[in-house]
Amino acid sequence: MPKTDAHMTPRWRQFEEFIARIEQAMAPTGAVVKSPDWIPDKVTGELREVDASIRYKIGTCPVLVTIECRDRGGTEDVRWIEQLSEKQRSIGAAIMVAASSKGFSVPAAKKAAALGIQIRTLTDASPDDFIQWLRFQNVQLSVTEWSLDGLALQLYDAPPDAELSQQVQDLFRKQGPLAPIFIRNWDGKRLHIRNILIEWNKRNGSFYPENVPDDGTKVQRTLHQPMERNCLHVETTRGKYDVHVIHISLFFSKSQSLVPLARLAEYAGPSDPLVHTAEWDILKDVTLSLHRDLASGETKVGLTTCGEENGA
Repeated sequence: MPKTDAHMTPRWRQFEEFIARIEQAMAPTGAVVKSPDWIPDKVTGELREVDASIRYKIGTCPVLVTIECRDRGGTEDVRWIEQLSEKQRSIGAAIMVAASSKGFSVPAAKKAAALGIQIRTLTDASPDDFIQWLRFQNVQLSVTEWSLDGLALQLYDAPPDAELSQQVQDLFRKQGPLAPIFIRNWDGKRLHIRNILIEWNKRNGSFYPENVPDDGTKVQRTLHQPMERNCLHVETTRGKYDVHVIHISLFFSKSQSLVPLARLAEYAGPSDPLVHTAEWDILKDVTLSLHRDLASGETKVGLTTCGEENGA
């Protein structure tokens, strides 16, 4: 289930994020899932933290579902269920979900049923549990990248010895393609190289060349973007001058690799499994998820970046 690298997010937080990904996949269209979330206490007005929340509407009526998670060494007891019931009343949640990695004691399950608390257990699963629908364990990742190699400008009416001002050069060294070195004449808005590349795509199609090999070899390409007068200007050592042509030199590369299966898990209710989830850590901060609704047989795909559950 959760990742185990010591330098990464704490295990308990990974568990909460995992639950949030599953609930997001199973939530109705239009539902908003946040993890964590803060909800005002109906009596005191102070904000109460919940591990995750789901907000959606039935007709014109807003519905709030809150989720509390525990990834501990033993089964959860009656005391936690009673605490969650009181918290549910305090924050006005329509439904409270208690999710555990170790399950619930028999008294806790009975108490949850009596108080209307929905209990869920998330446990590791084996490939044999998924054999009926998950026919692969690796996914092929194709990564295309570009990086800035150089920038040259031709300016209208600028003297031969004009150079970008020291402030602009320092900014460019620090921020590269995101340095706001161009200034739009009619409103003073500052633009960066990425803005120029976006405009290139609109006018000319993708700036990414077609002949890039998939073995990581770098391919260089220089784009030449002409500009009309009174469009953009830059600050130079000799004053402000309009940009005539922007020459952007770029490196491009493409690579492919197999990403192994990272996690298999089963999300279950009091008596029956509800969801099977398979996940791959595509990139350092990107997770690909397949969620199988065991009741309907539908499989849902999720692609989550780090922290996306916080307001997904």
